[in-house]
Amino acid sequence: MRDQIAQILADLVHEAEDAITALEHQLRAIRTRVDALASELEQQRVRLQLHIEERLMDAAGSLGPDDLADLRAAEDRLAGVLVQAQAFSQQLAGFLQLLAVSRQQLSRNQRLPDLDAAKDLLVRQAMVRAQEEERRRLAREIHDGPAQVLANAILTVQYLTRLIERGTVQIETLHQELVRVEETLREGLSETRQFMFALQPTTLQQHGLLRTVTLYLDTLRRNFPAELHVEMPEALPPLTPEQELAAFRVVQEALHNVQRHSHARHCWLRISAHPSEIVIEVADDGQGFRPEPVVPTSSGGFGLQGMRERAELVGGQLDIQSQPSQGTTIRLRIPLAVSAMQQTSLRAGES
Repeated sequence: MRDQIAQILADLVHEAEDAITALEHQLRAIRTRVDALASELEQQRVRLQLHIEERLMDAAGSLGPDDLADLRAAEDRLAGVLVQAQAFSQQLAGFLQLLAVSRQQLSRNQRLPDLDAAKDLLVRQAMVRAQEEERRRLAREIHDGPAQVLANAILTVQYLTRLIERGTVQIETLHQELVRVEETLREGLSETRQFMFALQPTTLQQHGLLRTVTLYLDTLRRNFPAELHVEMPEALPPLTPEQELAAFRVVQEALHNVQRHSHARHCWLRISAHPSEIVIEVADDGQGFRPEPVVPTSSGGFGLQGMRERAELVGGQLDIQSQPSQGTTIRLRIPLAVSAMQQTSLRAGES
């Protein structure tokens, strides 16, 4: 009798494995269709952007203010649906990972993972993928930035070397080209320093959070697509090095998300000091999204989860407010240490 029950249980476990496998196949097929839809939406959005640019450059001036507003509204609607499709694809990817882990553990141990264990595994997997994606992004930016600058400088130097060997170069031409090479190399050095600053903001230790954020904004504004409005106090109460680093990384990630995903026209960075906390807010009027309390997935979502974890590690709290077509607000609250609160109170009493 016991053997029969054990066999029945084993058969049921196999049926559960088969059911999970079948669901995985169905969800993969759905995700493929969602990705195809997202690709088509992206192509439509690009075509619409090109159409708007062509109409704007039309010498006949055939695009009036109302027409432009209608086209911009259509572009915003396309972008909003695209964000929803991409988010749904990411959610499917995360759920597929959870199913795969569950099926593997069921096959090996005849038990399903509990919810906390599954979430922990997916977070660690997402961390690895996020790190790899960040490395790929940096590799692309270095390839298109400093590496391209150096390659152009080398080609120019090689060209000048051949002219000098042939004796066909004039001093004035040589001087002009060398000046151009110098300017190019200075540009490459500036971009390299920007990368170094983004990776490791050493000014935090030397000058604190406000000065570091100011320097970062100086480099960011050159390629930032939205009009950036900044409100910061002249000074902040003392923060721990860990709090300053967490605050800077949240600002960096939030502005990076605005730059890459929001399609915003305006962005606001506000830093304010209160008796018991520091509040940092990054808001935009972009396309927004629906923030879901889900396990982070392989792209996009881990940025928000990473910011939350940084906040929690220093005793802070991260709030995200967003809806499609209604912009996004990310608010970080960092509590002040007792000593900092006492210093603030003393200053208030003295004044």
